Amino acid sequence: MATSDRRRGANSYADGERWHRWQMGELERQHPAPAGHTEGEHAEAAAAQQQSAKAAALRAEAELARNQGYEAGHAEGHAEGYRDGYAEGLAAANAAAELEFHKRVSLHLTPLAGLAQSFREALAQLDDETANQLVELALITGRQLAGESLAANPEHILSVVRELLEADHSLNGKSRLWLHPDDLTLVSAAIGDTLEASGWECCADHSLERGGCRVTSANGGLDASLGTQWKAILDQRRRRQSSAPDTGAEPDTSDAPDAADHDE
Repeated sequence: MATSDRRRGANSYADGERWHRWQMGELERQHPAPAGHTEGEHAEAAAAQQQSAKAAALRAEAELARNQGYEAGHAEGHAEGYRDGYAEGLAAANAAAELEFHKRVSLHLTPLAGLAQSFREALAQLDDETANQLVELALITGRQLAGESLAANPEHILSVVRELLEADHSLNGKSRLWLHPDDLTLVSAAIGDTLEASGWECCADHSLERGGCRVTSANGGLDASLGTQWKAILDQRRRRQSSAPDTGAEPDTSDAPDAADHDE
C-alpha cells in the first residue's frame, strides 16, 4: 500500500514539471479577440446608440404630445359637452316651465269660462233691456219735442180739427169740440164759422193739453188728445214686441190726460 502511494506521488511530481506560473495577459494571448472589431465599427456602434437615444427622445416627445393633446381634447370635449348639456338643460327647463305655466293658466282660467259665458248672456240681456230703454227714452223725448213744437206752432191744432170735421160722417146729431182754452180762442178765430155751419159747438176743457182735442156726440166720439195719441204709439210698440218678452218698463203715462169722455 505504501509503495503504491509513493508511485502515485512520483508520477504527480513528474506531471507537475509540465505546469508553469500564470502571467497577466496570458489568457488574452491564448484567447485573442474576434477579428474585425476596428475603430470604424466602434464609431458605428456609437452612432447607433445616438440614433437609438434620439429615437427614444422622439418617442418620449410624441408620447408627451399625445398625452397633452389627449388632455386638451378631453378638456375641450368636456367644455363643449358642458355647453351642449347646459343648452339642453336650459331648453328642457324652459319647456317644463312653459308647460307648468299653461297648466296653471288653464287651472285658473277654466272656472272663468262659465263666468265669461254668463257675462256674455248678461250683456245680451242688457242689450235688449238697453234697447227697450232707448226706445222709451226716444218716445219720451219725442213727446217732449212734440209739446215744444206745438207750443211754438199752435196752428197745428187747426189741421187736427179739419181732419175731425172730415170724419164727421161717423157722428150723428149735434157735436161738441173740446179744446184747451188757448186753442179754443185760436180755432174760433180761424175756422169758427166753418164749425158753426157744420153744427159743431166749441167748448173749453182745461184737462186737455194744447194741440189735442176731442169730439163728442150723442152716439159716440173721436179722441185726438195728446194723451190718447201717446197711448196709441205705445200700443203700436207693444204689438211690434208681442213676439218677444217685454223686459223694459213701460214709460210713465201718469201725466197723460184721461181719455174718457167729458160732459159739459
